Amino acid sequence: MPDHSHHHIDRNWQRRASCRGTDTEVFFSPDGERGRVRAQREHTAKLICQDCPVLTECRAHALTAESHGIWGGMSESERARHTRRTRHAAARPRERVPASNSSPLRIRTPTA
Repeated sequence: MPDHSHHHIDRNWQRRASCRGTDTEVFFSPDGERGRVRAQREHTAKLICQDCPVLTECRAHALTAESHGIWGGMSESERARHTRRTRHAAARPRERVPASNSSPLRIRTPTA
């Protein structure tokens, strides 16, 4: 887990979270949980997240600091996939597209 102790982290958003007071077992899987049981638990957690007033703050926190559980309406695998896609997109060279009102430049060489 990353060490964020040197950063000032404002976690006041957690006080306004819809999950506050909910049993943490809804958001974190027990060892060996698989299949339909896990999918149902995650679905239940995501239902709590979907209308949460701090969903954006929670998701931003989760994408940089949480590796387990449902955070910001995303599971561990969904956060990992999002992070991979974001890194991949950032690493891709951007294609230069000419402005729509300009035509390509043509260089002519003088002929004799």
